[in-house]
Amino acid sequence: MRFLLLLGLLLGFGQAIALEESGQATAPAKFDNESALQLSESVVGQQVDDYTLLDRNGRPFKISSYRGKPLLVSFIYTSCSEVCPATTQYLAKAVKYMQSALGADSFAVLTVGFNAPWDSPMTMRDFAKRQNIKLPNWEFASADTATMKSFTRNLGFSYEYSVAGFNHISLLTLIDQNGKVYRQVYGDSFELPSLGEPLKKLVGNVQTQYPGWEGLRNRIRLFCTVYDPKTKTYVTDYSFFVGLFISVIMIYFFAAWLIRAWRNAPKRPHDINQAPQ
Repeated sequence: MRFLLLLGLLLGFGQAIALEESGQATAPAKFDNESALQLSESVVGQQVDDYTLLDRNGRPFKISSYRGKPLLVSFIYTSCSEVCPATTQYLAKAVKYMQSALGADSFAVLTVGFNAPWDSPMTMRDFAKRQNIKLPNWEFASADTATMKSFTRNLGFSYEYSVAGFNHISLLTLIDQNGKVYRQVYGDSFELPSLGEPLKKLVGNVQTQYPGWEGLRNRIRLFCTVYDPKTKTYVTDYSFFVGLFISVIMIYFFAAWLIRAWRNAPKRPHDINQAPQ
């Protein structure tokens, strides 16, 4: 643990020297949250370019490899000691809940280290290990400086160097199955429906298109997946369809009783005073 702390301090010191030599650290600007929010919202609906990133083992992959299912993208820098770990831990809870509700393979998660080149595959792998992230379909990635600069801009993520590290917007970007920015979720922590509702819709756009019974089953399951404010999680509640089924059965038996009663009703006698033909 002491070694990791010392390594983090050395990395931070090295970054400060490198930034100072390049002129980036001479006068850190005050981070403008309003401008950061405007930038993040301006990219909603835009196509994400097909960047090449490195996974935690140093293997290159294309962003397009995630096409066909929703993708959640979060940004961190690995030398951050408080905010980024806390944000990642909160995201892990949200992802766990949504995987339980929608299926572990229904969407993917990508945490990206934006402080290139310091956020390398090795430091991203160490960050994931320290955060104990073991959920499926969650990768930790990095890239070279030029790629990361373009990628963060494309997703509307803002950050600026500060004496303590970086000031940056807390942002979770939802990318749809076609590779377009669909929604931005803000905050170190957020209400689960702010992620759950748009994610459920994106998953539904994919899974309800399956042919035959599978598509119908997914449609029913997603319809019945609702947020429970008491437990603050998503649950599958089939009570609507159970009630509908009971109502249909009751209507069927009531209609059958009416028909039987009508058939068994005594026939009206002919008028005895009716004149003979």
